[in-house]
Amino acid sequence: MEPVGAFGPRLRRERERRRISLASIAANTKISMALLEALERDDVRRWPSGIFRRSFVRAYAEAIGVDAIAIAQEFAERFPDPADPPPAPATPPAAAPAARGAQAPDEYEIIFRVTLPRGWVERLRRWPFSSRADARTSGR
Repeated sequence: MEPVGAFGPRLRRERERRRISLASIAANTKISMALLEALERDDVRRWPSGIFRRSFVRAYAEAIGVDAIAIAQEFAERFPDPADPPPAPATPPAAAPAARGAQAPDEYEIIFRVTLPRGWVERLRRWPFSSRADARTSGR
């Protein structure tokens, strides 16, 4: 007997309760019967990865009339995608250095952020100047 909280068997029971055949789901969603049967057995070794994996689970959930988003999230938690990179280990935040030299990049960054836009504003103010100069030389 399967555990009460098993993912695939729970979906199978819901599908059977609603009297929906696996063949009709396969025909409507274009997902192979073998993949759907494997899902209902909690065997996702041969399932595709990436977006297909998520969209197949959503399509199955919609076909049996359950919350597709919740089912897709539970599926992703129970059966992580082998193509996804493993989560990065949590590292404690680095302590801020007390040396004066370590604060210099912040000061330079502030100066850079203040003066660069000012220079661009001045350049934009003078931008039509070249067209005015062309107008003066053309004899107008």
